[in-house]
Amino acid sequence: MSSRSVAVFLSLLALVAVPCVVRAASVEELQKRFKERYPKLLQAKTDGKIGETYKGYVEAVKEEYLKDEAVKKLINDENADRKELYELMAKEEGTTVEKVAERNAVRNFKKARKGQFLKGRDDKWEQKKEDEEK
Repeated sequence: MSSRSVAVFLSLLALVAVPCVVRAASVEELQKRFKERYPKLLQAKTDGKIGETYKGYVEAVKEEYLKDEAVKKLINDENADRKELYELMAKEEGTTVEKVAERNAVRNFKKARKGQFLKGRDDKWEQKKEDEEK
């Protein structure tokens, strides 16, 4: 392999590896990203394109909504940051990521607005019928 080929390979490898390293290192950074993304997330939920799941993550309510790259990116970014936050919290609390995610799911179900979609353990989407927290 020529030195030029090695240089090109290493450059491409660096481009692929850099996004993996850029993830947040602190809760504050994650909270900032959640806050910045919230208006778009809320709009997608209000439009019925994205819903909360019992696992503590968001998903497209219909597969066809994933054809919209903005919706797909919103879901991926939100879930990546949630996973990172859950990992930080689980480590701090001495519990599992799954338990932290499920606690967050309960909170998000309660906070969901009337008409927003929620996916229960039966893997079926249902629209929330009332606005108040229970």
